Amino acid sequence: MLTRLRVAGFKNLREVDIQFGLFTCIAGANGVGKSNLFDAITFLSDLASMPIIKACSNVRGTHGRASDFASLFFREKGSEVLRMEFLAELIIPNEVVDDFDRKARPTATLVEYSLVLRLNPDAASGPSKDPVYIEKEELRAKPSSEAQKFLQFDGGAELAKNKKIIFGPGPRTSPFIETDDKGSDVAILLRGDGGGRGNPQRISAHKSPQTVLSGVNLSSHPTALAVRREMQSWRMLQLEPTALRAPDDIFGDSSLSPTGEHLPNTLFRLGRYGDIANRLSDLIPGVEALDVDTDQTRQQRTLSVTMNDKRPYSASSLSDGTLRFLALAVLSNDPDASGLVCLEEPENGIHPQRIPEMLRLVRELSDADLSPEELSGQLNLRQVIINTHSPLVVAELLDDELLFAETIRLRAQSFANFKPINGTWRTKTATVQPSSVITRGELHAYLSGNRLPRKSKEARLVRDHLPETADLFQGS
Repeated sequence: MLTRLRVAGFKNLREVDIQFGLFTCIAGANGVGKSNLFDAITFLSDLASMPIIKACSNVRGTHGRASDFASLFFREKGSEVLRMEFLAELIIPNEVVDDFDRKARPTATLVEYSLVLRLNPDAASGPSKDPVYIEKEELRAKPSSEAQKFLQFDGGAELAKNKKIIFGPGPRTSPFIETDDKGSDVAILLRGDGGGRGNPQRISAHKSPQTVLSGVNLSSHPTALAVRREMQSWRMLQLEPTALRAPDDIFGDSSLSPTGEHLPNTLFRLGRYGDIANRLSDLIPGVEALDVDTDQTRQQRTLSVTMNDKRPYSASSLSDGTLRFLALAVLSNDPDASGLVCLEEPENGIHPQRIPEMLRLVRELSDADLSPEELSGQLNLRQVIINTHSPLVVAELLDDELLFAETIRLRAQSFANFKPINGTWRTKTATVQPSSVITRGELHAYLSGNRLPRKSKEARLVRDHLPETADLFQGS
């Protein structure tokens, strides 16, 4: 689980420091930087799996060209150095499996990973042969005794007390990964979980084509490996109608891809047609049954939905919105779909009156609605971050779940800023300044174009900040 992310110098993220709960929504107008925050999360995930250059090539906007890598860096006015910094605080799995199928237990599960990358404008003559190189990389354990201080979100206190989820590092004080910049050649030191026993591995920071974390694949370094596995599990869902409608090879993958491929195989593996059909019928009246058809001749699987007219409809004839609902329902029922899921504008293709049901389904992808007792029994945490520009979506959420994105202009430069609602748990932490919050007046201004009636005075939905006569489905 990603509990905190600090980014400096990536795209228009000049300096942001965000804390996450089990369910978070980033709201704001188009073009302010919501997607760039998702790009930063995806970039960190890629850096845990592949060479730095390939990870840079995968970022939106670079078009796979090294000549565009400079666009990934925020250019501070008056500075010639282009540098990006990341700091991620994580809860990692309490058990990990290495590339040889060997299990191991990390020394600590509450950790902090930091990485600094720098652009080399002249790779041929510079300190690195690559256009982007490592300047600093570190991995440190955070004491489990202070977990409640770090986990302020709803449910965090229960997690902090769960010794199966949060433990370590015991007497260990040395970092698992550390940067040694005392010599002429900056080196990254990789230590095993034994701490001081034996000499650490030394890797040249400027010459390494990948992060040190991405090269850890053995159970001899279980904490670093668990961090890598956690970051590799972060997914950016971009459900595409073509992928959702595609049939599956019966011997193909049986896990839903980020674009929505392998829906028939995933549903076939789960086998819970009735449960998922019932969930889908809550969202789309008229749905009676769900099935997966296997064509042995063509070696293909396709899905079909039977409506109340008793006719089966293939995926090719279903609407985009129905397919998105179905994919989310399948994911929420998949026990293997753990980790962090990022989802952009889940309201796309959904009728406004279906937004509350859609949001309930998206929330079910996370552990946000579990009771304290249920949450304390979880070993693989499920976390969701969405973004939106829709006041309809914002009005249905809890105050604690929201962050608002805005553009700040300073000295002829524009950059993103993220603000929680005043009085929520994020405003009570040391990383948030009192001036960096959204007030009730600003929230009302955001929602004032479209309005909904209130449910009750006790509810903590964002819509409760609106006047009783407001109606989000009517123009103001």
